[in-house]
Amino acid sequence: MKNIFSMFKDKHAVIEFLKSMAVGFFSNAVDFLLTALFLYAYGHEHYDGFLQLFTGGGYEPPTSIYITANVIGFVCAILVNYLLSSIFVFKYGNVGKTKKGFVKFLLFSLLGLGLTSLGCYIGYDVLGCNPWLTKIVIQCIVFVYNFITRRLFIFNVDLIRDDENTINL
Repeated sequence: MKNIFSMFKDKHAVIEFLKSMAVGFFSNAVDFLLTALFLYAYGHEHYDGFLQLFTGGGYEPPTSIYITANVIGFVCAILVNYLLSSIFVFKYGNVGKTKKGFVKFLLFSLLGLGLTSLGCYIGYDVLGCNPWLTKIVIQCIVFVYNFITRRLFIFNVDLIRDDENTINL
């Protein structure tokens, strides 16, 4: 845990974190838009227009549709995030631009998807919270997880130089 916090003493890590936030916001916009489009396509007859999807209208989609919409949005956002992370965010983005780096990115992202789906299920179905507020809260939590795993295990030049600490797949 000490390594996680000590990385923020490095100026480059702080810059990467800020860039990661920008990419995260963009990826989340992709996620939200695709989630909303799927929900609207499924239940458009229940809304007066697309924007009413965000304000409610009394219609609550089945949990399976809500989770499916979240998965579709999340997967597309992950692909956008991978491209932008390897090009724009991380100083050693080329480290993750390998088959092995992409597989690691996908595996950590699948764990993030599991956290997102579980959090959305608990927030929406169990606690009855607003689905959009739930999604925002869960995405903030998953953002921290994503940045840490990507910085330490995917886009980290030390992994090339130090096989002892490399996560082997």
